Amino acid sequence: MNLSRTSRHFSILIVALCTGISAEAVTLPHIFGDNMVLQRGQRVPVWGKGAPGEEVSVTFAGQEAKTRVGDDGKWRADLKPLETSSEGAKFTVKGENEVVYTNVVVGEVWFCSGQSNMEFPVGPALPWARTRQIKDADKEIPAANHPLLRHFKVGRMVSDTPLDDVNASWEPTTPATVLRQSAVAYVFGETIMKELGVPVGLINCSWGGTRIEPWTPAGHPDDLWLLQHIKQWDKKHDVPTVLWNGMVAGLVPFAIKGAIWYQGCANMGEGKTYLNKTIALVNGWRREWGQGDFPYYLVQLAPYAYGNANDTRLPIFQETQASIPNFITNTGYTVINDVGNVNDIHPTDKRTVGMRMADQVLDRVYGKVVRPWKTPTVQNSRIEGDGIRIAFDNAEGLKTRDGQPPTCFEIRDLTGAWMPATAKIEGDEVLVKAEGVKMPLGVRFAGHNGSTPNLVNGAGLPAGPFRVGNVCKIGAAEAIPKAEGYVCVQRYDIPVNCDFARTAPKTLAEVDNVERVGYLLELQGGDGDTTFAFAEMDSFSTRSANLVLRGGEKMPNVRTAVSNLCVRSNSDKPVSANGVEGFVEFYGSNYGQVCQDFPEGGDSKKHDFNDTPTQVTNLAPGYGCIQIHNPKAKTTVLAFNHFNNDKVPCDVGIGNSSGENPDWTFSRNAGGYSARRISVWVKTK
Repeated sequence: MNLSRTSRHFSILIVALCTGISAEAVTLPHIFGDNMVLQRGQRVPVWGKGAPGEEVSVTFAGQEAKTRVGDDGKWRADLKPLETSSEGAKFTVKGENEVVYTNVVVGEVWFCSGQSNMEFPVGPALPWARTRQIKDADKEIPAANHPLLRHFKVGRMVSDTPLDDVNASWEPTTPATVLRQSAVAYVFGETIMKELGVPVGLINCSWGGTRIEPWTPAGHPDDLWLLQHIKQWDKKHDVPTVLWNGMVAGLVPFAIKGAIWYQGCANMGEGKTYLNKTIALVNGWRREWGQGDFPYYLVQLAPYAYGNANDTRLPIFQETQASIPNFITNTGYTVINDVGNVNDIHPTDKRTVGMRMADQVLDRVYGKVVRPWKTPTVQNSRIEGDGIRIAFDNAEGLKTRDGQPPTCFEIRDLTGAWMPATAKIEGDEVLVKAEGVKMPLGVRFAGHNGSTPNLVNGAGLPAGPFRVGNVCKIGAAEAIPKAEGYVCVQRYDIPVNCDFARTAPKTLAEVDNVERVGYLLELQGGDGDTTFAFAEMDSFSTRSANLVLRGGEKMPNVRTAVSNLCVRSNSDKPVSANGVEGFVEFYGSNYGQVCQDFPEGGDSKKHDFNDTPTQVTNLAPGYGCIQIHNPKAKTTVLAFNHFNNDKVPCDVGIGNSSGENPDWTFSRNAGGYSARRISVWVKTK
């Protein structure tokens, strides 16, 4: 009869006490145990603890590896590469005591990690998933009788330092045990097992709601980015390295074939920063495991509103995920935008996800093509008259999955604004056009959080989000006010640090009888692309001299409501507006967070659309700001702050800041852009 790990260790202690054997018996971490799967075809490290100087032998599959316990009480012995074995065998470790594990097989071992979509079980085994079921659960659960598919679910644990063990045990897959197994990992492992005809072990190390940082090991100069990003984390399990320490370190260096990763919701708003964090994660795992550049495959996030289906943060994040193989060797990603649910962050179709990952791994890792897995990707694009033609790779039989015209295409005009577009499939190419756009700059596809495009190849595999074409340059958005008869009275290229008290910005003209005024803020990113916001309104002065940026004591303090505010932008951050009541904060002085009676809804603990200048009269230059707000939407349209002190970078922003202050005060972010420009436009009566 097999003893449980607890009773086995208790028996060892009793024998030691009765026979005089050292109580420091040979022990192994929990990753070794009954029903475990060992990785075939590569060196298999075995390790544990014991009495210093004690001889330890490991016996399995006709091999015996010997070593001695070091002065630190630790030992390690490596087995030579093992042959595949589906017949359960004994695994013996012997020192002054003997530890025996049974029903041990040899096959493929995969490390499966991430947040809730990896943790999501086949059955209602977790508290947060008890009212949820995966698609076709009534069929999946009864069929889950796979004695050679073994699962090892690591218990949740945070730690400030690396632990040498975890709390878990291996279990074969049955209709009862599958209920608590990761659904994605289960389908992935089942597919590998069936197609290769070998045992498969799945180490499930996942925790819902977790970020990428806590899964990343530290202790290497390449990981200094961790220190640069440390902040006041909302949750203990978000702190960098703590999940690596508590849930992964105790598994290393157990031999694995590779890793699959389904995570990103908690980091979704970070865009390209996530690439650097993934590089640190994968490099850290590979370094700590010491098995070379083992395979790493991830799932690209599915469509989900994240509070605003029209927001564009998710596709930028998805594009970042798709770029990872360009920067990290032996990696890949799986597109699943055809099985998501815009209103559900946990898509229930886990079989499609797991099988697509497995199909890619079967081809790229094991050299066996079972089903097509390559999704359509952009090969090239070119402007063709008033349209843009896009050629695709992996596009044989390009079509739409519902037989309707292709959806979710947008064209960018010369101002950088995105316009809804029509698309026509022509072989392995798509021609994209938009009404009224004669000189297109570029195309984006599936460019919103809620985008569920219908473009697929002949195998039914979907194209993921992408952007192609030329960047929008600083100055391009000036076509908007020019087309409406506005005259530019000031154009100011914003330096990172500026001081109007010493150097006042110049004006281009002085105009009287002003009826409408517009402010255009353009911010150029490091890639040369420019985001703009143009806010026009009924003028709060008939003289342009009172509407422009000025220096020193000439800078006014204006705090006023304005009528007929209209907002246009090529970003979704400022809420679009047409004829609404706006609010202007135009201060040369410092200003505080304390709200006044109007406009309603401000927060006296934050700088937002309702702040108060600290100087009623213009005495000495202070922090300074020009901010246009949409109070009803509780949003800042555009902001340029801190222009009276060249010792610290100024603040610039479009839409609400995601930081502490919605109006960008104290963000000091001007250096994050390669160029910045604000211009003032007027229209006379």
